[in-house]
Amino acid sequence: MEFYHQSQWILLFFLYSTAGWLWECFYVSVRTRRLVNRGFLHGPWLPIYGSGALLVLFLTLPVRENPALVFFLGMSGATLLEYGTGAFMEHLFQVRYWDYSREPLNINGYICLPVSLAWGSFSLGLIYVLHPPAERFVLQIPLLVSDGISLCLSVLFTVDVTRSVQTALDLRAVMENLTSSNQRIAGIQEHLKLLTEQLGERQELLRQRLAQLEHSAVLSRELHPEALELLHNKKSQLLSSLSEKTSTVLEFVHQELSQVSVASDRSRLEHVKDHLLSIQKTIHFLEIDLASRRNREWERIFRLLDRNPSAASIRHREALEELLSVRRNKKTDKKK
Repeated sequence: MEFYHQSQWILLFFLYSTAGWLWECFYVSVRTRRLVNRGFLHGPWLPIYGSGALLVLFLTLPVRENPALVFFLGMSGATLLEYGTGAFMEHLFQVRYWDYSREPLNINGYICLPVSLAWGSFSLGLIYVLHPPAERFVLQIPLLVSDGISLCLSVLFTVDVTRSVQTALDLRAVMENLTSSNQRIAGIQEHLKLLTEQLGERQELLRQRLAQLEHSAVLSRELHPEALELLHNKKSQLLSSLSEKTSTVLEFVHQELSQVSVASDRSRLEHVKDHLLSIQKTIHFLEIDLASRRNREWERIFRLLDRNPSAASIRHREALEELLSVRRNKKTDKKK
């Protein structure tokens, strides 16, 4: 087996990582019919390809005279690497940055037979076509220069990984927050409905007021579309609508309290009022939490999603779909 210096292995890693990035950008851009800067990281490299290439070299260079063995070992090693990397990243970030769930003969969506066969073909192409000139290129670089280049690239790569991991963790936090807020908002809507029903014979008048409020909200959105650009997503609109509805119901309850003298009715209305005040506090907390996300943080998250258009999440499916929908709407608004 050929022996390379540590810096030469590092250069080969970056060489194949960049080649993988170029291939993925081309392939995904053609499929989506738009230019996509592919990958989890910001830089022009996909470490899964660099790591896969080095693993294939380790496994297959000793048996390069046997193409069938090169195919099998390369396919097996790269497939195991892809499964392990995919499972680890989903566990850490709650997102699948590649998802083969719709592909035939897949295992947990991390690997599938067509891609594994492609890894085997890639191994043949790597050993017999790509690696010989890449090897000559790397070996021609003086070792002292190779050490310096590999050190610089490693520093840049480390910074990139650190920033990208932080962005991915921010995305996970946003998805967890959206999932939690979705559940709480659904609870608020149901609770508000139940409280309205407890107001007895006067509830029909309240329903009419709420219907008028909803109609006014629709007209406001139609007359002031630019205001919607200031909102992070439709959650802000929903929270605002719920806050107005809660205030309307609370105002109605106060009016009823001023007119009711029967102790049992007053007790029931006071109970409704306490619940409405609690709902108002919850809505206010959700609005503050949503507004605390800085625009720069949102943009980093959206750029990460842009680089991974096939990203999926099992645990936070609705939250991720909501983020992707917001991103699509932002792009549509910019085109207009």
